Amino acid sequence: MLNAFGAFEEGFRLSQTAIDYLKEWNTEAEIASTISKTAQQVVEILVNSPGITMAHSRDFQRAMPFFTLKDKTVVKIYVNPAQVKHIFLADSHNKMIFGGYVGWIHTKKLNETIKNIKNEFSL
Repeated sequence: MLNAFGAFEEGFRLSQTAIDYLKEWNTEAEIASTISKTAQQVVEILVNSPGITMAHSRDFQRAMPFFTLKDKTVVKIYVNPAQVKHIFLADSHNKMIFGGYVGWIHTKKLNETIKNIKNEFSL
């Protein structure tokens, strides 16, 4: 018998913690349908940052607000257990605009980019 999570053994049961984790891991963020000029400029800066790779939206909910841009876009940061830094942009309704991450080798440059974004585009 095959259950919803692919376990084959009869009587095999996942713990509630494991089930909750799998549900969270497979939950994608709601994506914003519009983007402001400010957010467009910031996305352009981020996609041109060395080593940037598009992040999976499931990590969006784990990211913590770091600062807010002039247009009310929220810059959110998440560092995963492997110490890989993620950056997300959320609209004023907490819908994802952008998500990216860099490997360890590019973290210093991403930090500089984030600082520059904060200086130029935040309140």
